[in-house]
Amino acid sequence: MRPSSFGVTRACRRPRHTGPHTLSCPRGPLPALLRAAALLVVTAACSGVGGPDTTAPTVEIRIETPGDGPDGASIEVGGLRAEDLAALRAAGLSDDEWAELLRVTVVREDADTPDNDDDGLAMPPVLGSYAIGDGVLRFSPMFPFDPGRPYSVRFDPSRLPGRQSAAIDPVIAVVALPKPDVEPTTVVDRIFPSGDRLPENQLKLYLHFSAPMSHVDGLEYLSLRDARGRTVEEPFLPLGTEFWDRDHVRYTVFFDPGRIKQGLELNERLGRPLVAGETYTLVVDPTWPDAEGNPLQAPYEKRFTVGPADTTPLDTATWRLRVPASGSTQRLVVSIPEPLDHALMRRAIGVEDEAGRRVDGEVEVGNWETRWMLTPSQPWAAGAYSLVASSILEDLAGNKIGTPFEIDVFEQVDETIAGKRFTIPFEIR
Repeated sequence: MRPSSFGVTRACRRPRHTGPHTLSCPRGPLPALLRAAALLVVTAACSGVGGPDTTAPTVEIRIETPGDGPDGASIEVGGLRAEDLAALRAAGLSDDEWAELLRVTVVREDADTPDNDDDGLAMPPVLGSYAIGDGVLRFSPMFPFDPGRPYSVRFDPSRLPGRQSAAIDPVIAVVALPKPDVEPTTVVDRIFPSGDRLPENQLKLYLHFSAPMSHVDGLEYLSLRDARGRTVEEPFLPLGTEFWDRDHVRYTVFFDPGRIKQGLELNERLGRPLVAGETYTLVVDPTWPDAEGNPLQAPYEKRFTVGPADTTPLDTATWRLRVPASGSTQRLVVSIPEPLDHALMRRAIGVEDEAGRRVDGEVEVGNWETRWMLTPSQPWAAGAYSLVASSILEDLAGNKIGTPFEIDVFEQVDETIAGKRFTIPFEIR
């Protein structure tokens, strides 16, 4: 019998070198399944496969790995009668008929029940070929099965040649190759704010990782604990999958504004998540999976104390500039009397020359986010310049230039503030 292959879209069958947004082993009900042995065998009696006058065989669905490694793994259906195998060998089934008889699909990462028949039929089948040999029906994928990724196998005995009229339920199994043991390497590089004292109305935190992470809800792996080790109730905004950067190496955690902003129902019911004078610890669970599905190398904790709420708008008049000399590539240093939002500092502050051209160079943020520095790509030319700050710039509590976060909700907000730029002129001699 000739092997038969059927086409699917490549996106539904990703190769093992998956991208940073792909979980190799999804979180939820599936990991328990994937911790099973390398050879998963599912057996089920298929009434009527051998005809009304014969005893029904027991069908076995298993994933077999050859001695040379998992790249040659295939799925086998055993327990079929010799007559059925001979009929299959002679039938010359079409691509669609093979897929109706034995269908292999990738289990969706968000599947609640991996063996759901509707999910298996909805997903396109894995690209591969079929053969009869050694007393089994064998499916070999065109691309190797991904270790750790679950696959749904649906065998429908009613599609066997000569049995199309039999009322037989399909057999459904979920199989997977074990994920190889690896040494975790991804760590939490740092958390911003980098200082150890935050205002009571702190707005957000940034977690930086050493490698791309999986696109999961990071809040499931974070907890905030007080000095007694008790978990703080619902401190964060519950939109955990929305706050990854493009490369999945920075994750933003927002304290729930409904608890921070005074006068709102959540604030009145639960109060602010942070209380002035108290000490807290942000705990990062090491089971947080990176882009390869591996856990973090180690847990991570950030301990900090809390000061009074900050409701004072930013004021550029309090900023101090250390101006370099012309002809040099010395840094321009801007000192700010309070810590600012780390991510916004890097993109909301810049320098322009007298003609309005941006001065390119390397930006650094230091001294616990109270210092902004620019080392120019080219030596400074003598002349007039401006330090430019965008209106999106914020301090740790979300206060902007000239606008506090805790603004009166009944007060008319000046719409011209949005998109406004603030400048500090200086001259290089």
